[in-house]
Amino acid sequence: MALRFAEELLLLILNEDRGDLAFVPEPHLNLALAGAVLMDLVLENRIDTDLEKLVLVDSTPVEDDLLDPTLADIAQNAETHNAEYYVRRIAQNGEQIRNLALARLLKTGILASAEEGAIALARGVARSRRYPIVEGKAVQEVQLRIMRVLFSDDIPDPRDIVLICLADACGIFEKILSKEELQEASERINTVSRLDLIGRAIAEAVRESAQALTAPSAVVAPKQIPMVKGLPIFGSAREAAKDIRAFLTKQYLELGPVFEIRILNQKILVLAGPEANQFVNRKGRFFFRSYEPYRGLSDGLDASRMILNMDGPEHVRYRQAFAPAFSRARLQNHLDIASDIARGQVRAWPLDQPIRPLHALQHIIADQMGTILSGTPASTYLEDLVFLLETLLKTTLSQLPMFLFRRRFRKARQRLKELAQETLKAHEPGGPRCDAGDLVNDIIDLHRSDPQFLPETDLMAVVLAPYLVGIETVATTCAFTLYASLKHPDLLARMTAEADALFAAGEHPTAESLRQLDVTHRVVLESLRMYPAAPTVFRTVSNSFDFAGYHIPAGRLLFVGTTVTHRLPEYFPDPDRFDIDRYLPERAEHRQPNAYVPFGVGTHRCLGASFAEMQTLLTLAAILREAELVLDPPGYELKMTNVPTPRPAKSFKFKVARRR
Repeated sequence: MALRFAEELLLLILNEDRGDLAFVPEPHLNLALAGAVLMDLVLENRIDTDLEKLVLVDSTPVEDDLLDPTLADIAQNAETHNAEYYVRRIAQNGEQIRNLALARLLKTGILASAEEGAIALARGVARSRRYPIVEGKAVQEVQLRIMRVLFSDDIPDPRDIVLICLADACGIFEKILSKEELQEASERINTVSRLDLIGRAIAEAVRESAQALTAPSAVVAPKQIPMVKGLPIFGSAREAAKDIRAFLTKQYLELGPVFEIRILNQKILVLAGPEANQFVNRKGRFFFRSYEPYRGLSDGLDASRMILNMDGPEHVRYRQAFAPAFSRARLQNHLDIASDIARGQVRAWPLDQPIRPLHALQHIIADQMGTILSGTPASTYLEDLVFLLETLLKTTLSQLPMFLFRRRFRKARQRLKELAQETLKAHEPGGPRCDAGDLVNDIIDLHRSDPQFLPETDLMAVVLAPYLVGIETVATTCAFTLYASLKHPDLLARMTAEADALFAAGEHPTAESLRQLDVTHRVVLESLRMYPAAPTVFRTVSNSFDFAGYHIPAGRLLFVGTTVTHRLPEYFPDPDRFDIDRYLPERAEHRQPNAYVPFGVGTHRCLGASFAEMQTLLTLAAILREAELVLDPPGYELKMTNVPTPRPAKSFKFKVARRR
């Protein structure tokens, strides 16, 4: 099947540096996509149009899911309308058209999607600048074709004329061309647009509809952002520190998706709920910046920047460079190592003595991450890793002064610097890990190929990142999941049975056998819903925008309460109940758009989400295979600390009651 105009329109605005579509205002893009659908129906001889009316010629379906819904709508409408009416009507479904067109481009292999969500031309297309063979011939890539038409005297193809008309009608060229390029090409754009003999009325309808969007109208003053009541000095600090997600959920239910809180005399804007998640997913890259909120993390590691405080093209490139190391496939190749580490450490746990789960799990995760990703287990450095990370989070996120921790922090950082240096040295030519094919080799290769992008001063932070991320997120998730299973003996018994079956099938699990951990997987999913390790994200507003009737000004610090949705009953009925049946296929509550986001939203969604999920499953199964656990004391109710991030309190302990 030939590419449709809607597909080529999206390819025209693809920004490969950012791994996304260029910022074309959504209403304008929706109008262009609506015109694209109508243009294709004209070419398929299903409709005809002039400046006065659009008429149905043939109601026979085209057998194309991009076109047939619109064709059916036109066929069912007994009244006669002009093209502008249908352009505006179809534009209401612009999001569905866009998503369907992108899905088709991915399926046909024209676009490729990285695990972290960025999209780009598939490697073969990017190199050849041609799409896969369509109807017996290769088709030249649309950006190349359109730019050649605009900046040469080549005679344009009729399809390219249509695309140029649509792009011009909606101001797309203003977004994908520089000011100088637009000025140079403007006369050519006008000339080509006058050549349009296919659906001229549709192009004009799109143009008039787009102009109507920017026509002067009555100015509506933005609503006053509500302020959450708080204490005179501390504001909402105490309530937020007790349980940040519960606090934000309460405010969302009372005040809506936008409100303001005050913490120690600092005013902070908050976006929350499904509306906020949708906005961050679709538009956050244009309006938010991560540098300021997380700058303290990179400063503390003497780095110029880290993945957490990078944005734009360099962030996309950074994620793409290291995505293979944090992929599910990388862990699948080392399941034996991860399994042996977990089982070996659990066997060493003392019998009938209280064990702090988070600390014990951090030992396991640090050794797994280090061995798999760098060849250097790091449990002997665990205390330094934990202290350094907690200090950075407390001083960066909780705004505690560094002088409280400076002396011990410097010692921990120096020890970890030595760990990073030893690890890098082992990967130098002639070293024992030079051909290991792990993360550190990827780091060294990138540094050597582009030392400006990844300078030597940033290497320590990149080498230590897997340890820090693992002990903060994976270990915490495992600890919360163990608590949930110990509080539900029926689930614990089923998880233990799954673990026994997993290891009975072979000494080491496989990717296929891990997929059989159905109950364990659903317990993990529900634990992530109720106890997400990262319930909020922090951003600076880089560009002003309007949201939910409020004006959000540039320069403000912003919290996004991403996981507020996890406790909303309209998405998760009886949200305070631990219910793993939510994730059965017939319910699939976590599949609702913008509702279940334990790994974050938008361009900064956790790079290693699939790695972490598999690592969690494997580690839990290994624990339950090797030991029988009981809460200590038996009726213990979970207490949490939320500073700097949510985690079980030190009072959460268990005992190993019986060794298998």
